[in-house]
Amino acid sequence: MKKDNVQKFAKAVDDGVHLKNTSDWIGPAESLELLELGRALAGQDYSKAHKAAVLAKVQSRTQLKQEAKPMKIQRGWKRPAMIVASLLVAGALSVSFVKPSYAQDLLGRVLQSINLGNIIAHEMDAAQIPDFPKEWEGKLFDKEGNVITSDSEKVSEIYNAAGEQIVNFDGDKLITKSEQEQRDKEAAERIVAVKSREELDKYAMFKVKLPEYLPEGFAFERGEFYKSEEGVNGKYLDLFFSSEHEGQDLKMHFRYSDKETAYEMSFSGKVEPVKINGVDAVMMDDRNLDWEADGVLYNIVTHGLDRDEVLKIAESLR
Repeated sequence: MKKDNVQKFAKAVDDGVHLKNTSDWIGPAESLELLELGRALAGQDYSKAHKAAVLAKVQSRTQLKQEAKPMKIQRGWKRPAMIVASLLVAGALSVSFVKPSYAQDLLGRVLQSINLGNIIAHEMDAAQIPDFPKEWEGKLFDKEGNVITSDSEKVSEIYNAAGEQIVNFDGDKLITKSEQEQRDKEAAERIVAVKSREELDKYAMFKVKLPEYLPEGFAFERGEFYKSEEGVNGKYLDLFFSSEHEGQDLKMHFRYSDKETAYEMSFSGKVEPVKINGVDAVMMDDRNLDWEADGVLYNIVTHGLDRDEVLKIAESLR
């Protein structure tokens, strides 16, 4: 790519063109391919839930559809930088150094994309999964100390060369169990848990809506905000619900809607457009929902509930 084209492309990325309609792009075709790739895969969320799925895929490449889960909404307060990565590639790669042919290959893994404005969902082709990053080659071992490769058979646990169990990753860095426990402890110290409606409204930057309908056996348990040195961040709220029934779970994640809190998701299961009280939404595997209404980004994550119940819960948020 010529120097002047690189500069134009970099400016386009800085201006967020990759998140908008690229039909008006007047630059070189190779840049357009990269911008479209950025639109399809920008800001993927490598949060704990998604990272666990990645490590699970290293353990077994034969159970993708059973193990793949939608990505948990980030608890961080900054919009992720644009990266080029597939579902199972952990390392961030500068988009300006990706060859157009490779960019097109990655785009080919996106079966469909649903754009709700500040929420974008991608359905990925589960049959086209690349190997794990080269940065991990020779660094992953099974319990007996044997090197794990992308073609390895299923293993129950993953370890580093020092024999420490690997449970997560951060970029290219592999996170050990002890390191993750420390991270979880530090994160827990930043949580502000509240149980009353009054407290929810006190901290939130938006009007908090609780569901008027809950399945039998469910009850509101608590809400969680996150704090820093500047105080409680009212843009993000997690809601937790208890259940009397084993195997059933319900969580909700709310965000004040703006450019900072906008997010994208990649999912290897069923992704479809639906309506929630007349508003466009996206549903994944008949159990998870995302949509935007009244300046708030809503995410509902469930287990053990059928499709109609999930929709009924969402529509009762008034």
